[in-house]
Amino acid sequence: MADTFIKATNITKTFRVGDEDVQVLKEINLEIQKGDFAIIFGPSGSGKSTLLHALLGLEAPTTGNILIEGKDFYAMTEDERAIYRRHRVGMIYQQALWINSLNVCDNVTFALNLLDYNSEMIAQKGDAVLKMVGMENWASHRPTELSSGQQQKISLARAMVIDPVLMVADEPTGNLDTVSGLNLMQTFLDINAKGITIIMITHDLDYLKYATKLIHVLDGSVVEVYTPKKRAKKVEQGVAGEVGKTVDLRSPDYLKKLQL
Repeated sequence: MADTFIKATNITKTFRVGDEDVQVLKEINLEIQKGDFAIIFGPSGSGKSTLLHALLGLEAPTTGNILIEGKDFYAMTEDERAIYRRHRVGMIYQQALWINSLNVCDNVTFALNLLDYNSEMIAQKGDAVLKMVGMENWASHRPTELSSGQQQKISLARAMVIDPVLMVADEPTGNLDTVSGLNLMQTFLDINAKGITIIMITHDLDYLKYATKLIHVLDGSVVEVYTPKKRAKKVEQGVAGEVGKTVDLRSPDYLKKLQL
């Protein structure tokens, strides 16, 4: 039986908006196992990113408890959580941010300067991760010279340079064309095969088939968690949609298929 990597118990999150309290996460209970490729999906505004931020220690829940690798994450100080992320978590976002004065390799390896790596080790790590994503020939270029797909590849290399145990990707395919998106997902599979746990957020149903665990979020609640066997059944029923087809996750037909 796989070890639990993250366990969230009775998580809620409420924001104060004007004179009102708005609850964006509602009594969420969730486990992610070591080695999972977990995809959190749902419509825009459903609470996916807020949930992810809570799991990563970036946004404290209003109530509830989160354990990560057996440790009470919010019993740690903010600095301790930041140190954990710096050493253990690789992050990728929809829009990558770069230091424009640095080339690709220096951007990718920048974090290693904060982790006391020497120059030889930094060069070796940079070369290795750029080769991993097929971008070694672009090492001396500026990131802004690259296409969106290429930038996401080097963003992935940057996330991998610290040898993370957890990879987190928030809508990483949002700005990519179909081919670039599929290539990125294949790279995620290769990374997951090394035993690295992945948590990805998407609203694109075409990518659900890559997951080992699907977490469906709707209106601030986790409405269902799919095992691979159950996922295959629902994909067969057409829940995952078709390539090039946009599916409204709030549509009555979609919710009926999920039997919600």
